[in-house]
Amino acid sequence: MSEQVAEQVAEPVQTSLLETPAQVAQGGSGNSFMEMIPEELREHPSLSPIKDVGNLARSYVNAQRLIGSDKIPLPVNPTEDDLDNIYSKLGRPETPQGYEFPIDGTFVTEEVAEKYADVAHSLRLSPQQAQGVLDYYKSSVEQATEGLHAQSEKQVEQTTLELQKEWGNAFESKVTAAKGIVDQFGGADLLQMKLDDGTLIGNHPAFIKAFAAMGDFKSTVTSEDTVSDNARTSNFTPAMAQQEVDGIMNDKSHSYWNKKDPIGRQRAVDRMQELMGHIHG
Repeated sequence: MSEQVAEQVAEPVQTSLLETPAQVAQGGSGNSFMEMIPEELREHPSLSPIKDVGNLARSYVNAQRLIGSDKIPLPVNPTEDDLDNIYSKLGRPETPQGYEFPIDGTFVTEEVAEKYADVAHSLRLSPQQAQGVLDYYKSSVEQATEGLHAQSEKQVEQTTLELQKEWGNAFESKVTAAKGIVDQFGGADLLQMKLDDGTLIGNHPAFIKAFAAMGDFKSTVTSEDTVSDNARTSNFTPAMAQQEVDGIMNDKSHSYWNKKDPIGRQRAVDRMQELMGHIHG
């Protein structure tokens, strides 16, 4: 009897029917892990992608992470109501009044802010997105405005230099005459009108010359008794002085060339010096 017991103890244990953890994770050594799941759950669609125990564990962990999270449905063909629901969960205010845009009174007035809030809400923007777009708009407008101011200042400088060179000492009186014509017949708004290239009429030399010419014409039709010598002199341009010099130099009968009339010649010489002063400043 003892010999029989000894023989039974000595026999090796048959382990071929037992599965290791690795075999179970891989689907078993021949037995599917689905057999370990209650029969009423085996056909559930959510389990169809799971092929082994490892995938089952990972799915469980991921599901636990989502518990308590505010989930957003993403329908295949969303309706307007679906989109409203989605973007509301992403932060869009319930109404346009939910946006709070700072009013600076320059770029963003109350009217602009109110209209922009309607647009932002219709586009389903969050407050952060709407503010970002508004900041970009303000920055673009500020840069464009600064560029226009710089361009206008450059035009004024160039026009001033051009007219000073052409009019010489008559520059101030010519500009004053031009302004007088504008004030009398056009008004200050006329100078703010823009040409096709964006230049203001008030900064364009051709228009300033035209207004100045109108002022000169107006002075010529005024009684000679009301026009002082100073007014005539102040409107005398380098071009007019050069024209008179050319006339004197080409007219050999002028007193400038008559040495027999020292008094008349001296007056002519003095006049020539005065003309040269107008030409060369």
